[in-house]
Amino acid sequence: MARTKTFTRSAAAALSIAAAAGLGLAGTGQAEASREFPVSNCIGPSPNIVDLPFMVRRAIVGTYAGNAYIAADFPSYFPGGYQSSLRMDWHNPSTGKRGSKISNTQVRPPYQGVHNFVIPVNQIGKGRVNVTFGAVNRNALWSVPSTSCSGTIVIP
Repeated sequence: MARTKTFTRSAAAALSIAAAAGLGLAGTGQAEASREFPVSNCIGPSPNIVDLPFMVRRAIVGTYAGNAYIAADFPSYFPGGYQSSLRMDWHNPSTGKRGSKISNTQVRPPYQGVHNFVIPVNQIGKGRVNVTFGAVNRNALWSVPSTSCSGTIVIP
């Protein structure tokens, strides 16, 4: 079980890195090329106040080994970073399937933060999927919610 979790985390990290770099993994023969989908403005102040605002601009989607990998990234430049918790609600209108996933990540500048979601393709279904994101970001002193945002992604 630990080996499977490690492999899944490694695959998610590889997909996120490749997608963020715009490379995709299509050449491996096992993964679909990752694609980027815009989402409506998900803006909220950083809990660090003087930092860049929290803003998810896109969802990066790819598939590998029967799983859909969905990554949402956001900027931060304030030293010390903060904790971010992002909820993704999804609905596939063609299949009627729906669900929710939560990702927690520690943002450590100068790198941008990335939330990763892994969902089996047979659970989320292929084709167009509506997604809604909502985050709560916190530092040692307080929590700050962002506005929610939504968009449509395509699961290959």
